[in-house]
Amino acid sequence: MEAMKYFYELFSMLPRQGPGDNQSTREAFRLMEEVSSEPYVLDIGCGVGMQTVELARISNGAIIALDNHQPFLDKLMEKAKQAGVAEKITPRNQSMLEMNFDNNTFDLIWSEGALYFLGFANGLMKCKELLKKHGYLAVTEMVYLLPAPPASLQQFFEKEYPDIGDIQSKLVLIEKADFNLISHFTLPKSAWLDNFYSPMEEAIKLLKKKYTDNEVALRVFEDAQNEINLYNKYSDYFGYEFFIMQKNT
Repeated sequence: MEAMKYFYELFSMLPRQGPGDNQSTREAFRLMEEVSSEPYVLDIGCGVGMQTVELARISNGAIIALDNHQPFLDKLMEKAKQAGVAEKITPRNQSMLEMNFDNNTFDLIWSEGALYFLGFANGLMKCKELLKKHGYLAVTEMVYLLPAPPASLQQFFEKEYPDIGDIQSKLVLIEKADFNLISHFTLPKSAWLDNFYSPMEEAIKLLKKKYTDNEVALRVFEDAQNEINLYNKYSDYFGYEFFIMQKNT
């Protein structure tokens, strides 16, 4: 699909492919008090890997970085080399829909802004299979933060992510999946802007000039700008929640 070409070009220009920041990554990792001193880690939907590199710094673990877009993985490994942690990271070009790891493999599974591709409930169950006994899962998930979101916002998510719910609905799914919730916290608005939407707006400006007569490309960039505008207007109503949990058995 031609549009995906421009989507990937836009997102490859960003330091992250979704909201987040290193401070939140560190805070989530800190909350897992009993994680192995040298954990075997799977980072699902790693993108260009800002959080992967940070995990390599703080976990002293071996990390499988999974993404299905090779240019993202190439950028990740460039960053890992610059940070001196490349030997801790193994990139793997594979869709999360086709993961074929053995069950009970990982001490820790990480996924910032990506597990929704599996659906939250299905993603929890898949991660549970792959985790060792008492392994940890840390994941950010889109949620409503206030009741009665505006109709236009609900319509957007009905199209883009119909599984969105409030925080309590996600806690119910975590319990049903037989995880023990360790903690959860909401990503700050700066995590949406500093490494994601602000760089995206700058990239959109550049790409619009590059593709000034390309209708397909311009629609992609317009959709991205509309998403930014939606967040600026309704950011009190929705956000990412960081859920940190442990497999019970």
